[in-house]
Amino acid sequence: MTISTKFVLRCLFPVFAISALCMSNAMAIEDCEMNKESVNSANGSTTAGKTGIMKCVDRNTGKLVREQELRAGVFMGLVRYYKDGVLFKERNVNEHGNTDGQSREFAPNGQVLREENYVNGSTRGLVREWYPNGAAKRISFIGENPKEKATVKYTQDKQLSAIECADKPLLAPHANDAALCGFNGKPSKVQLYAEGGRLRSQFTLLAGEIQQASYFHDNGKPETVDEVGTKQKTRKLYSDTGILLKETAWNVTEKPAAIEREVEYHETGPKVREQLYAFLEKDGRRQNRLISDASFYLNGQPKRSEKFTLESKGDIKEVRNYFDSGKMSSLERYVYEGRYRERPVGVHQSFAQNGTLVRESYYDERGRIQRERSWDENGMLLADDQVYEDGSRKAFSK
Repeated sequence: MTISTKFVLRCLFPVFAISALCMSNAMAIEDCEMNKESVNSANGSTTAGKTGIMKCVDRNTGKLVREQELRAGVFMGLVRYYKDGVLFKERNVNEHGNTDGQSREFAPNGQVLREENYVNGSTRGLVREWYPNGAAKRISFIGENPKEKATVKYTQDKQLSAIECADKPLLAPHANDAALCGFNGKPSKVQLYAEGGRLRSQFTLLAGEIQQASYFHDNGKPETVDEVGTKQKTRKLYSDTGILLKETAWNVTEKPAAIEREVEYHETGPKVREQLYAFLEKDGRRQNRLISDASFYLNGQPKRSEKFTLESKGDIKEVRNYFDSGKMSSLERYVYEGRYRERPVGVHQSFAQNGTLVRESYYDERGRIQRERSWDENGMLLADDQVYEDGSRKAFSK
């Protein structure tokens, strides 16, 4: 059923917040009474000065829809909501219409599904959830600041499925996060499961901090493994056959942690790419920058190497390309000018398989080619040309 705009806007007014109309059928008409007198929650004159519980029923079915407390004509205190005459939620509101105090939700069989506490509209303290059969589903704590937040969650088979640790134990006596999160002075090993019993991840926790984390493929083999030391954090990604595919390292002494190295591997095992990072000063700012990007042939020989440096003329990229024999095939230099823009500078060289220089190209500071020389594989000069802006050339003369 589509709820009209008029209905949605009406549900936003504080005095009618989370009314039975907003919680159930938008077309339902309520009949309400207090102390056996008919009242209308939309007409303040009928509730002015009254204290007690207002009960509202669906005019069509006669079933109870809600009960709401008034104090001296103000809607505040206990509010209960019913579906098909069965209680499914209750809460307390303050004089501003904000939830304040305990709030609970129920299953049709009466089992409490959720219980939490509010302070003027914001959840604070313990939050507990249950499955309809009464088994614990989720226990959490929400405090005044981000560090005061802890959670444990369970599957229907009572296996731990999620955990979030604060900087101190917060869930007792409903969950032993002191032991689970490693606040007892020794590391804690925690396994997390999916519904059905599949192991999803495994953690080593100490004083609420993750020291090691493993995530698993459906076949039970590791997918991701994180390890955290005092200076470095590493992450390894594996295929479902157990082959290492990627490895990343961060410097955790930096705030936030700064990437140091990233290595990629072929599905057959060899390293195919490695990127290195370091902090450099530029324009008075300390920045973590890529300083090296190398790729490799599957036979283990270097394929391409890019090194990045800061010089007076700007950001410089030096590129070396290689034959699969490991011998260099070209050497080039560029000034990095922005996203996908780079300007060739200096002398660019190309080499034959035997290592002989076969081409040199000379660029000025504006990236324009000025001179080009070429040789055969025996080192005999074939051409030495001066190159002009329009691409024309003539033999170079000293």
